[in-house]
Amino acid sequence: MIHRRDLFLGAVWLSLFLGSGAALAMKDPHKIPSTLAKPAAVDIQTLLTTDDGHEFPVTIFAPDRSGSFPLVVFSTGAFSSPDRYHNMLQPIAEAGYIILAPTHLDAEILALDPKPKSETVWKTRNDEIAYLAAVPDPVVALLKSRGTKIDETRVALMGHSYGALIAQLGAGAIATDPDGARPIRKIGNVSALIAFSPPGPLAKMIDSKGWSTIDVPSLTVTGTADILPDFIDDWRLHKAAYDATPKGARWLWVGEEVNHYFDGLFGRGGTIRPEISKRFDHAIATTIEFLDLNLKPTQVSKGPTPLSGVVVTKD
Repeated sequence: MIHRRDLFLGAVWLSLFLGSGAALAMKDPHKIPSTLAKPAAVDIQTLLTTDDGHEFPVTIFAPDRSGSFPLVVFSTGAFSSPDRYHNMLQPIAEAGYIILAPTHLDAEILALDPKPKSETVWKTRNDEIAYLAAVPDPVVALLKSRGTKIDETRVALMGHSYGALIAQLGAGAIATDPDGARPIRKIGNVSALIAFSPPGPLAKMIDSKGWSTIDVPSLTVTGTADILPDFIDDWRLHKAAYDATPKGARWLWVGEEVNHYFDGLFGRGGTIRPEISKRFDHAIATTIEFLDLNLKPTQVSKGPTPLSGVVVTKD
């Protein structure tokens, strides 16, 4: 049973995990819809260890060419893993970005028994994102062997659902931890934020004030069908962070009839409607434009062509 948002701690954390994760079950989580061409980017799997000894898998999405590229650190939705986000991340990598995507402890693909406590998942998710944003030496060495380098001065955080909240914390948002602490998790070298379907306010965890401290340009992506029954019953809750972030560097992408997984183009399987596929392509094009303007300021970007059923707001 998914608890409602007005319950605290155990219920709130369970809501967060089940709200994003219960719908993630899929027959073949590795399958990419055959209607989509796979971009010319590579993905590499490796195992990393944080300074306190926590070991975790990482997928590196990178352009299939040599050079120095900006970094995007990506956090998945609850219970999910990077293999379910190829359609989202590979086009961004091909556009000239290196993406580091950890497989968090709650990922179904790890099949951990016993399952980690939600408090442990919360801590390790935040630790992993901070560790990767610092560009650890093993990643540097692995990419060097391919003639590829990360430009550590150009870093963005990105996430989907639960992972979007983790990305927001690294960009300056402040939430209440399970033990009641309110640590500042802002990562100093982060200069942009992309949040696909971030959770709305959660009782005694985060409210509008928690997002008011985000001080980097942000792009929020959601849709008018972006609901999770009994957890997020109104899609507008996904743009609460956008509304609370100070004006001046905010983008909001809203797609008509777009749901939490764009019909299954990432995160979970599903029957993909042609109009939603087009809106997904537009959302990715908008993401790349946003990244280019903030991480490649010398590059001229014309931006995605306007599309029926999509509204992009910029201030």
